[in-house]
Amino acid sequence: MHRLWGIEAEGAPRLVERDIFILREETRFDPGQPWELELLVRRQVGALDTEFVGFEAELKVPERFLEIPEPVADAMLEDESRPLWVSVWEDRVTHIVVLGAGLALLTLILLFQDWLVKRPRLMHSLRYGFLVYTVVFIGWYALAQLSVVNIFTFANALFTDFQWSTFLMDPMMFLLWGFVAVTLLLWGRGVYCGWLCPFGAMQELISAVAIKLKVPQFELPFAVHERLWALKYIILLGLFALSLQSLGQAEIYAEVEPFKTAVLLKFQREWGFVLYAVVLLVISAFNHKFFCRYICPLGAGLAIPARIRLFDWLRRHKECGKPCQICANECHIQAIHPDGRINPNECHYCLDCQVTYYNDKKCPPMVVQRKKREKATRLSSKVAEAQRIPAIEVAGNEA
Repeated sequence: MHRLWGIEAEGAPRLVERDIFILREETRFDPGQPWELELLVRRQVGALDTEFVGFEAELKVPERFLEIPEPVADAMLEDESRPLWVSVWEDRVTHIVVLGAGLALLTLILLFQDWLVKRPRLMHSLRYGFLVYTVVFIGWYALAQLSVVNIFTFANALFTDFQWSTFLMDPMMFLLWGFVAVTLLLWGRGVYCGWLCPFGAMQELISAVAIKLKVPQFELPFAVHERLWALKYIILLGLFALSLQSLGQAEIYAEVEPFKTAVLLKFQREWGFVLYAVVLLVISAFNHKFFCRYICPLGAGLAIPARIRLFDWLRRHKECGKPCQICANECHIQAIHPDGRINPNECHYCLDCQVTYYNDKKCPPMVVQRKKREKATRLSSKVAEAQRIPAIEVAGNEA
């Protein structure tokens, strides 16, 4: 989909939003054959009631615009009883396979994280490579950026006329939400926020480049930072209250998320929206993922159900926080409390603290263990050498 800024044709209607929808080659769309357009419209009829109405139209390109050398038989007769979402999934097989491969890779990274973090170079290469994949494929190509509006829509559907077919119409969003639901239960909100959010990935890549270029970084005192966490929950509650009255109105105010501008429309929008998104990205060069930490209502919405997660996969030493503060100082998202506790509601699961956890040249407890091993190795070497010397002398005397 591409934004159409204006129509120069004489007599063209004035429209608020104009877009060009591109049908890719794999859809096998034949413009010379009759085709059917189906539009699904959602209408708010009450505080909790929503109606979905479908409009259908059979269309055919006028023959004067076509050059057909000979009659072509329609080899594919559409089965009217077949659900529309099945055709949508068949048309997007390539997208589904690529997304499935990415989610499978991420699952392996999470399951074998203890092995990976002991190899920092490989770990960082995988992470930043995956963030590029998230921005380019999940975001700009597949347009699978989740939003807090999706949460409101799902909650609204539960109380009204819930139908799986409504959510199956977008396979990328359906698969992504399914994966997020599972990871919320196992790892918490950090898997989506730290790995699968295209706008979050943009901020992290910008921040990584800025740190590499030695751009000054500004962090708030932890006491102030901790209180600003509440801001995104306040925004979430405000939007949720508004959605109870009018889901359409909530969608308008949900523009506090710059996702539509930066990801779905690729910055091809009115200048005010573009300026807002660009400012947030520029801030991320000086303050790591500022929007994610303090403003994002989607992150707040994911953190609430993530409190029931089943496992705690992030390892800590008993010395963490008392007195060691290395991980806390290195955590760019500031999700580690001064006492060494990791706040799972704020952690983006970048695994940097786990890399430090196993680093026997940086982590003090690991340094102590390394020195003990080295000392034991030296002692055993001296003992072995001392045992060899008398044996050599005896052999010399016998000679």
